[in-house]
Amino acid sequence: MISTAQIKFIQSLRMKKFRDQHGLFVAEGDKIAAELLSGRFGIEMICALSSWIEKNRRHIPQGISCYEVNQKTLERISTTRSPNQVLAVLKQQDLSLPGSFPAGDMVLMLDRISDPGNMGSIIRTADWFGVREIICSPGSADIYNPKVIQATMGSFLRVRCYYSELDVVIKSCEGKMTFYSTCMEGRNVFDAARKLPAAIVIGSEAHGISPAVAELVDQKLSVPAARSNDKEGAESLNAAIAAGIVMACFRNA
Repeated sequence: MISTAQIKFIQSLRMKKFRDQHGLFVAEGDKIAAELLSGRFGIEMICALSSWIEKNRRHIPQGISCYEVNQKTLERISTTRSPNQVLAVLKQQDLSLPGSFPAGDMVLMLDRISDPGNMGSIIRTADWFGVREIICSPGSADIYNPKVIQATMGSFLRVRCYYSELDVVIKSCEGKMTFYSTCMEGRNVFDAARKLPAAIVIGSEAHGISPAVAELVDQKLSVPAARSNDKEGAESLNAAIAAGIVMACFRNA
């Protein structure tokens, strides 16, 4: 039976300082849990309804603490409005960039993407397009924020995220791949020459690409709006949507 202290501990992981202190984070949902049971993330604890435990008992590895909880308790520890049967406490992975640049043919670089929903959606979209490496600037949202994890819909299990100063990374990788960025004044992404391997820098809707990064990229790209009068329509495109369009263009170059 789960204790009151354990419930409070799980609730504390909603805050970054406690996630970092303990090196743990929370992921929820039946689909994510199913992937976790055969994935690379270390499972510290599982809390689930009896129906889920009965269905998945033979898949739960030996030595993992698994607590049966009722719906009321699940609602207390969940970060979602409609808890879905199971919640797992997981060990964080090292988010520091390794010595060598990721070897994928396409890499995303996120410059101050601070909205958790956008961050999660970008990770999920990157997974769809086969992008396995994302480098985030220090000002970006925490990958282990519950809202980010939930928005990835399980893609955090397949897409590796790192945190590093983007301008330093670009300087260290000059000549190894082409660096692109998205911005309003860039060249139409549908018409521009695109080649792999590539690193694509996506900036926040509020601040765009930082000047230090913007001056280092090889080419600036934009997603054109379908309007003739610049005063009509949305002022900017959602960062996650822009990232998806650009990745699709590169995959179909």
